[in-house]
Amino acid sequence: MSSPFFDPRPYVPASLSEIHDLLGSMVLDAPTFVDPLGDFPKRNIHTIFHMLVEGLGVVRNKLGEQGYATLLDLAKRAKALFAVDQEDTNGNTDLGRALLFEMEDVLRDVRNRRTKAKLLDEDGEVTGD
Repeated sequence: MSSPFFDPRPYVPASLSEIHDLLGSMVLDAPTFVDPLGDFPKRNIHTIFHMLVEGLGVVRNKLGEQGYATLLDLAKRAKALFAVDQEDTNGNTDLGRALLFEMEDVLRDVRNRRTKAKLLDEDGEVTGD
């Protein structure tokens, strides 16, 4: 029996802060991104990076074309590193995590610029989102 709360659509981050939160969880769940408790049995490297890339598309206009391109490139490179180190034994997971941290830095810069420019978020507040 399935849960009435189950949503078959994958979660897609819809703001800069949600993407930042996703990156934080990715750092912890690398390199496989599999849920150890089994609550999310379909979560894996492919689904988590799909969520990330789709979320970047949602906030593309806030990132600007250069920021968007940079983040897509970092995501692609990180996924490739995690894919070749699924056992976390050859050092590529650490390199992939470093790229996730670079992505956080890019997001932080974008959010700081938005805050300085006093750009409003979807709720009409200046949050950097």
